Amino acid sequence: MIKATKNNWLKKCWYLFESKVIFPRSFKKIIVEQVPLKEGHSILLLQNHISWWDGFWGSYLAYRYFNKSYHVMVQESQLKKHFYFKYKGAFSIKKKSKELFESINYTSDLLKNPKNMVLIFPQGRLQSLYAEEIVIEKGLFRILESAPANCQVIYNAVTINYLESFKPTVKCHLFDCGNANELDQQQLQRDISAFQKKVMSDSIRQ
Repeated sequence: MIKATKNNWLKKCWYLFESKVIFPRSFKKIIVEQVPLKEGHSILLLQNHISWWDGFWGSYLAYRYFNKSYHVMVQESQLKKHFYFKYKGAFSIKKKSKELFESINYTSDLLKNPKNMVLIFPQGRLQSLYAEEIVIEKGLFRILESAPANCQVIYNAVTINYLESFKPTVKCHLFDCGNANELDQQQLQRDISAFQKKVMSDSIRQ
């Protein structure tokens, strides 16, 4: 597997360039509906996977709101194509291979450090912004089983609206799922899907 760089200074530079240069040129604004954060906990951020920008928004949350070092799980084929993302915090996963377990163990090790945040897309593939159900892949449950007790799981439902502007407004709707070691798999599936459905419904009514 391909591991992320340990150079936190370089990752922070990525974030500053994105937030100060790229985001103002691309978006009208970014709104974050925050949740209470648990002191001394790492964060496993689950997020709907809707576009190329997904990893950038995860990085923004990690540094701007969570004050954590950013990491993101990426398909190995994509990380080989965009190898420079490993300097931003990306590491690889290769499904249906022995490397899968190496990636799971690597994720677990990252989450043992309360200074870290790991972003994972639970559905494992790009999906329409308007999807109301998030089907969680089995690999995520293996990660939850091996995650430390002091790991807070947060779901981020991202929505995009243009309304009266040429630039879109991005909104991050955060939902506290609880501690990783306390989560029931079926209940987590229901909770995330119910939250995603509510967010989509509320966004349409705006």
